[in-house]
Formats: sequence, structure tokens, C-alpha cells
Amino acid sequence: MRLNWIATTGLLAVVFLSGCAALPATPIRMGRPQSALSSQNASSISSPAMSGSGHDQFSAVSSNGPVNQESSCSSPIDAEFGRQSAVVDAVGNVIGIPRKILLWDRRADNHRVSGTTVGEVSDYLIMNGLTDVKVRVNQYAPMDEWRRLVHNRRIAPGWKYTVGVLKHLEYSIFPGRIWGGDEYNPFTNSVSLYSDIPSPGLAESAYAKNIHSQSYPGTYATAQLLPIIGLQHESLATDDAMSYVQTFGSSDDLSATRRILYARYGMEVGSNLGGLFHVQGVQLGGVGQAIGAAGGHVAAGMQQDH
Repeated sequence: MRLNWIATTGLLAVVFLSGCAALPATPIRMGRPQSALSSQNASSISSPAMSGSGHDQFSAVSSNGPVNQESSCSSPIDAEFGRQSAVVDAVGNVIGIPRKILLWDRRADNHRVSGTTVGEVSDYLIMNGLTDVKVRVNQYAPMDEWRRLVHNRRIAPGWKYTVGVLKHLEYSIFPGRIWGGDEYNPFTNSVSLYSDIPSPGLAESAYAKNIHSQSYPGTYATAQLLPIIGLQHESLATDDAMSYVQTFGSSDDLSATRRILYARYGMEVGSNLGGLFHVQGVQLGGVGQAIGAAGGHVAAGMQQDH
């Protein structure tokens, strides 16, 4: 999903790569909190925020020992948190300003993902039987992602060691830890979260659900990387995420979820269509993203009125 974004910001990446290279040293593993879905009368999904307040109900462990032992609950979802880095995260937060504006939400690419967001994504994955999906929360882990690529038996070797390797190079050279963009990588079966907004993570998890339902996931995933064709899974994922939130609720209200998902889908449509056109040698993908996001906000507002 970040291919057009990378194309417009690739030159800037070189400046910050050295600062990001040392990040993956000490990942933090967390168990998911008790889900509100366990209650038959729950009208929304809730889980404790992973803030600095010291009241998180996660059981977190790093290489230096327990981070918090307030709860010992476990989860079939393997969620791994990247080590905090004030400088790198601040850079990522600034670089994420365009996406914040397009989605009109300061939480986009803020690189401070709360337990509430991670819990809702975990709930979705569990309910849909996607417990083999790895959740990386603001983490840069190229070596571990390479191992997941190699051991991913869902993807045929022909796709895994061609397109999958290229996707891994993209992840390694242009890390989301700086550039942001919540994304599901079907070749490593991993969801990466950089925004403290549940809906993008739900949409990416819905793409994982789509991939898992395919008879030839490698062929399907490769086709979805192509211009225009890739809008198919974006549309399906957006619809699935909206349906899920309508049924089970979210920490964001329905109108906020709709606004984010519609604007996000509009960005993808605009980027794909704009990328087909050039003016004086300049690709119009970025312009298309802005127009598409605006259209998504308008569509969400009209839907809300009805």
C-alpha cells in the first residue's frame, strides 16, 4: 500500500536510514487484554490503553524482564512491540503529517499505538481464525520478517522468492517505523501498525482474511500489487471492516470509523488513477491521493446524513 508514498518520499529516506538501523534490538511481546467480546451484552470492543500511566493490563516482557505484571492473561495472537525511540518516532510523526491531513486525524502515523487499538485488531483476528498472523506494533524487524517469509508455507516458492523478496526489500530499506502506513504483508503474514486508529488495522486484517481464503494466495497477492487491480482487495477490506464495526463496535464511533475508512479508500483510488497520468514528467499520484481523500470524507458525510 505504501508503494506510491515511497515513490514520492524515497529521496528523503536516505537521510534517516542510519537513524533507524539500530531500532530492532529489543522487541516487547505482549499478551492481548481481556476482550469485551467475551461479554454477551457488550456493545463495543474495549481494552486498556497502553499509555505511560502504568495501568496497562497487558503482560509485557522484554529482554530485560517484565515490563508490567498487572495481568497475566494470554492471547493466541503474537503481538510484538518495537522498542521506543523518541527521536525516530518524532521523525516518523512529522513525516506522517500528510497522512494526518488527508485522513484528518492526528493519530495517523503517530507511532504511539495504544493497547486499545492492538486489542481491537487482535479481537478481529481471533474471531476470524487468523491466529497465525503476526502483529508488529511500531516495530522494525527485517531479520524476523525474513524468517517469516522463508517459513510461510501459504505462499508458493516462486512468488515468495521473487515478489516476496522485493516486498521485504521495501520493508527493509523504507521502514514503516519511519514512513508509517499500516499494512498487511501477505508474503510474511504480518500486520504492521503505526497509527493509533483501530479502523486501518481492521482493514489490513480484513485483507489478511481475504488472503487466507484464496486457493492461490501468492498469485492473488501479487495481482493485488498491480495498479487498479489492487483496488479490489481495498474495497473488500473496507466493506469487511465497516461490517465488523457495525456489528461489534469500536472505541471510535461508527461515523469516525466510516470517515477514516472512506478517506483511506479514496486515497488508494486517487493514487491508482493519478498514477496513470503525468504532467511535465511528474506523476499525479499524490494529487490523486488528496482528491480521493477529500472525496472519501464527502462520501462519509453524505452517508452519515442518510
